[in-house]
Amino acid sequence: MSKLIALVGDTGNGKSHSIQFLDPKETYIVNVAGKELPFKGSSKIYNRENKNYKDVNEATEIQRLLQTLSDSAPQIKTVIIEDGNYIMAFNLIAKATETGYTKFSVMAQQMVNLIQGAKKLRDDLTIIYFSHQEEVEDSGDITTYKMKTAGKMIDSQVKMEGLFTVVLYAITETKGEKTDYFFITNRYKKYPAKSPSEMFMDLKIPNNMQVVVDTVNKYYE
Repeated sequence: MSKLIALVGDTGNGKSHSIQFLDPKETYIVNVAGKELPFKGSSKIYNRENKNYKDVNEATEIQRLLQTLSDSAPQIKTVIIEDGNYIMAFNLIAKATETGYTKFSVMAQQMVNLIQGAKKLRDDLTIIYFSHQEEVEDSGDITTYKMKTAGKMIDSQVKMEGLFTVVLYAITETKGEKTDYFFITNRYKKYPAKSPSEMFMDLKIPNNMQVVVDTVNKYYE
């Protein structure tokens, strides 16, 4: 069974930046939004010619791609689903003229199938789902955050966080003119991060995805 990790955070909080620490020979990027990766030389490292990159935004196509990587690309050990929340966003836009609630049920089913299917891939594969965060408010105050979806109709059918054992949050802390970037490994203030007991020794860790992958793999040895 493969390992599945969710990394949640606002744009600019260092999610994509963390990719640069991974070995590109063992890493595959599924780029949902098709935007450039935010580190120097990324397009020369990750591209179709190197067989470690693809722009794809449909849940069923991503599921098929993951299965192919699991079956036929043993050199790939880590797969990043970059900007995963746009899978639902683009789907919703494509179906904007459709009436009724069926489209939301289908969308929820596709996302559940994608995540549950990702768990059934080969044992040495780690799938990391990147998502923007969304504010949860009560009486105008932010009470917590959650993984961004296509709206309340999706949330009423599936809680995305419940599909993952490890949910990290990317945050920043600014003191004076210096901004530090971290991943949060368990609940902190309004961030509902979670991970198994003693998987991570620290609440805040550097935003280095290789450190995350190594720590998760060691825990499950």
